[in-house]
Amino acid sequence: MNQDTKVLSGINMILGVWLIVAPFVLGYPTMVALWNSIIVGAIVLILAWIRAADPASTPGLSWINALLGVWMIIAPFILGFASTMSIRWNDIVVGAAIAVFGAWSALTTTTRTT
Repeated sequence: MNQDTKVLSGINMILGVWLIVAPFVLGYPTMVALWNSIIVGAIVLILAWIRAADPASTPGLSWINALLGVWMIIAPFILGFASTMSIRWNDIVVGAAIAVFGAWSALTTTTRTT
């Protein structure tokens, strides 16, 4: 299952990179939306990278990414930029993907017994 974990974490790395560049590609009009995307994207990228490097012992990092995905789904409404449709839908879709792939990655970890 370590290969599955690496693939799923790799997908989250790509999604993290997208969150970092999305404000510049999509032209985010507010600094709150811009920094939320960059900061969450960087955290997702780093946690997924660590997870891919050591999949057997770091399932908690994937759960954190899953929670960050949920945050991205609700962030436009909480931070007040939901009226900008392209940003709202980008955050919802990418957040849902991060949540799903993060949880799936965490669940692929087999428990080691000694």
